[in-house]
Parts: sequence; C-alpha cells; structure tokens
Amino acid sequence: MENLVLLIICLLGLYLITRRWVWKVGFWIGGLAAAFSTLASIFHFQILAALGFFFLAFICWGIAGVISDS
Repeated sequence: MENLVLLIICLLGLYLITRRWVWKVGFWIGGLAAAFSTLASIFHFQILAALGFFFLAFICWGIAGVISDS
C-alpha cells in the first residue's frame, strides 16, 4: 500500500513539473521571498546581502515573466 501511495505522489510530481504555471508560481514566490529578505537585510544593516537579495528578486521575477510570455 505504501508503494502505491509513493507511486501516485511521484506521478503527480512528474505531471506538475511539466506544467508552466507551477514554475511561474514558484519563481514568483521565490522573488517575493527575496524581496522580503532584502527588507530584512536593510533593517539589520547588512547592505551587501540586501543588494544580493534585491538582484535575486529581479532575476526570479524576470524568469517568471519570460515563462509567462512564452
């Protein structure tokens, strides 16, 4: 019974990674997390980390935008 549940979960995972909306949502949430991390780094005066998170947020949102356009 456990093997059947594992097989169903694996098949569902394979199906989901082929869907465009899953990747779009994933990169959008990643960009949002990086944006909040940017704010947290600014509040804690970690300026280099804030810059890194800032660029990471725009990279994630850029990838999500490219996925949406294609």
